[in-house]
Amino acid sequence: MPLAHHYRLAMCNFSISETIARSKASPEAGFTLIEMMIVSAIIGISSALAVTNFSVWHAQYQLKQAVTEIQSQLNMSRIAAMNRNAVVNVNLTLSGGLVELSASDGSGSVIGSTKMMGSVTGLNPAPAAVAFSPLGIRSGGGVGNQQIVISNNRGLSYAVRITPRGKVTWCPDSTCP
Repeated sequence: MPLAHHYRLAMCNFSISETIARSKASPEAGFTLIEMMIVSAIIGISSALAVTNFSVWHAQYQLKQAVTEIQSQLNMSRIAAMNRNAVVNVNLTLSGGLVELSASDGSGSVIGSTKMMGSVTGLNPAPAAVAFSPLGIRSGGGVGNQQIVISNNRGLSYAVRITPRGKVTWCPDSTCP
């Protein structure tokens, strides 16, 4: 091997070892164990708060979704009663801890059975029945508004109100005005 080649190899090795020596961190660089523990504690506490708030929000969302679904299904049943010129009966029941809705007329099912989300666990009255006449008005259920209260596993309740004229509304309270 020529001498120039050995010289280049030696210089290359020297520059690599010099780079490695310079890249080693000084004793002051980096984070101490205390700093890392404080950051971990802050992240842990904020995560615990976020999970709690998220679970409350999620249960409220599922209840709102269930009440909106019940309102939609009742409105659809009312329209089906007018279109078919037949009485449509809607039943809300509690089965296996879940609220279930089904609607049928004399000839069969109008709306397939619908189960609400898992956190929706309460129904008052249970079971609840609503009937719509061929004119789209509510038949039965007394002279005033008929009210169905849906609640979740966190104690929050929303109400669905059906007027004698068949109008269906919901409110974020256990009673509708």
